[in-house]
Amino acid sequence: NGVVMITTKAGKTGKTQVNINSSYSINEEIGRLDVLNARQFAEYINEARNTDFYDLDNLEADTDWQDLVFRQGNIQNHQISLSGGKENISYYVSGVLYDQKGVIETSEYNRMSLTTNLKFDVSEHIRLNLNSLIQSTKQEGVQTQASGGGGGDGGVVTAAQRFEPTAPILDENGEYNDSRVGLAPFDNPVAVLRGREMEDKRENLQTNLKAEVDLADGLVFNSTFGIIFRNQRNGSYFNRISNVGETSNGEGSLSNRRNFNFLTEQYLNYDLSLGEQHSILFTAGYSYQSFQNEYFIATNTGFISDSFGFWDLSAGSNLQTPNSNTSSSEISSFYGRANYNFDNRYLLTVTGRYDGASQFSEGNKWSFFPSGAFSWNVSNEDFFPENNTLSILKFRTSYGLTGNQAIGPYESLARISPTFFVINGTIVNSVRPTAIANRDLTWETTTQFNVGIDMEFFAGRVNFTGDYYQKKTSDLLFEVPIPAFSGYQSRLSNVGEIENKGFEFLLSTKNLVNEFKWNTNFNLTLNRNQVVSLPGGTDIIYAGAPGYLINGALQHAVLREGEPIGSFYGFVYEGVYQEGDDFIPGGTFETEAGGEKFADLNGDGVLNNDDRKIIGDPNPDAIWGLNNEFSFKGFDLNVFFQAYTGGDILNFTKMELDRLSGNSNATTDALNRWTPENTDTDVPKATGGRVSRTSTRFVEDGSFIRLKNVSLGYNFSSDFLSKLKIRSARLYASAQNILTFTNYSGVDPEVAYKSSGSTNSNINLGLDYDSYPNTTAYTFGINLGF
Repeated sequence: NGVVMITTKAGKTGKTQVNINSSYSINEEIGRLDVLNARQFAEYINEARNTDFYDLDNLEADTDWQDLVFRQGNIQNHQISLSGGKENISYYVSGVLYDQKGVIETSEYNRMSLTTNLKFDVSEHIRLNLNSLIQSTKQEGVQTQASGGGGGDGGVVTAAQRFEPTAPILDENGEYNDSRVGLAPFDNPVAVLRGREMEDKRENLQTNLKAEVDLADGLVFNSTFGIIFRNQRNGSYFNRISNVGETSNGEGSLSNRRNFNFLTEQYLNYDLSLGEQHSILFTAGYSYQSFQNEYFIATNTGFISDSFGFWDLSAGSNLQTPNSNTSSSEISSFYGRANYNFDNRYLLTVTGRYDGASQFSEGNKWSFFPSGAFSWNVSNEDFFPENNTLSILKFRTSYGLTGNQAIGPYESLARISPTFFVINGTIVNSVRPTAIANRDLTWETTTQFNVGIDMEFFAGRVNFTGDYYQKKTSDLLFEVPIPAFSGYQSRLSNVGEIENKGFEFLLSTKNLVNEFKWNTNFNLTLNRNQVVSLPGGTDIIYAGAPGYLINGALQHAVLREGEPIGSFYGFVYEGVYQEGDDFIPGGTFETEAGGEKFADLNGDGVLNNDDRKIIGDPNPDAIWGLNNEFSFKGFDLNVFFQAYTGGDILNFTKMELDRLSGNSNATTDALNRWTPENTDTDVPKATGGRVSRTSTRFVEDGSFIRLKNVSLGYNFSSDFLSKLKIRSARLYASAQNILTFTNYSGVDPEVAYKSSGSTNSNINLGLDYDSYPNTTAYTFGINLGF
């Protein structure tokens, strides 16, 4: 927790320099799910439905839907920059063209940007710096995951895995086939691709002006003014190829969002030297930041033609109620800091911030956040022996508080929303209460303690850094469920406390330092978190399952005192029942051979929600990275491994496909399902009506080791380039995500499903459900300097 300084490249006094960087990448999805082919699928459906739903000798097709929706993607990235300057002015200007064709058909992303950095020395004591970024992006694509609202709202990745391989793309009438086995008709994957137009365009302007004024010897006044302006337009149209478009005669919507962010910082730096051994740097200032947001959306259906898409909403005949809103919020801060240095042996920092945020209630908007840090450079002490074995030894410790105000505007206030009522057969406008006021809502506070050590061995050949930290976050901003009779579902409150603690290590070595060089960097993070307290000590069991496909109300996780955040919560799966077993009754639980068998944890002879327990922890035991750099003459090679050890994954994709209820395709694990002839298995039989349940059957170890990047480059010698009047030249080739070692059965242990929006994404961890795929990429590039 500290100040993050973001800077741009700056020009230097001298001749204008031109740099050109250009690269081209080939991308492929990391993997595909192994699902049943047409014959296997037909046999499975016939078995699940106990009928001859398919004539096994007369199947229409054997369609590989994943092959139809995925493609080879590519990325082009081109940048040109100019930099230089004279005695009192320097400049840096850079333009970038970025064009990406995604690995899913119709998904594309384009970006153009222009960055400038100008520095002026107005006089000997006044300096100005102007940074700006102008950026325009355009994204086209499709929804990848299924969401609520019915089959027509299904995602393309979901559909490619679920849709029956026995169906061709088009039926005998030349129309796109719908699913015949789903509980409700849903689009085939090609119809998802071609039946919905989605376009997102954004313009972004960021500019920052900074002035530095020397007021006296060591005293500098700094003044900054910055703005960020973002404009986003999103258009969507379901044409008649899609189920939604067919039933509504086309559905189009157009929305626009505008964001304006203003920031100013006014502060003083005073560098005070007290002899040769003592120095103090004082900083004191004030900052103010405001956010303004505008949004509107309009939707229409019943279009006479699909020709105009979302660009002519007036062509529809059933205009939906438009929606618009605006909001604003502010943050204001007073801060001060003192850095004391005694002989480069003892370093002390003391900081204080007094922050106010408009989101909170009256009387609770302001809070004070102090911090302090101390370090002791032992190697600069007189008693420290001079040696080449241990050349640097430094101890560090710090303690401080930080605040979090990242909630929406007006969250502390009671709110009303528009609605409609019918009075005497007439529709009238009205409003209804939708949120309860919380007059006590205030800052979420994190207290952190840190202790660390820095060591250097063998004249810099080996460097080691180690840290232990402990973070406690209290007064968490959390949506707390409230009794339904109140008329509300939840209220944002300050509740509970969580703790994160652990170790971080970094080891850097220079293994070979002659003409052939070899450097290694290894980092390791060990973090443990737990819920320290909850309101009344009561468990919060919550749902985050995706969409309507497996019931969005499916509870999957719990917040419990003493347990990690996001702990998976469900039943213990014990395989399948066999003939002659004692069947445990309970609601919709199966009581026949081949059915799912769950543990009766409380021993009461009945299966119900009381037989659930914590069945997994999505938080990894360790995260580490290993980077090796080799260089010889003009060649350089970089090899980077990344790894997660521990950390469970709840495989929602497999939960949906391998429920084996005969409503969609399944993974090839279904080939080992229970039958009277195949009883030595833990895969249940195919049967209709099976209920989705969170259980250990779908919780897997998400550990992996991945070769994240390999890069090989060559820098041409200056002697060779001087003949061509080129300052520098480099050719390189790299590969990303090319090798993964894991026991996880899903497509990729690194891709995560984020559910329930931003509010609950921090507690919905380790979920996997049909995300846009991670990619394997092969990149070729050139860097030129003139």
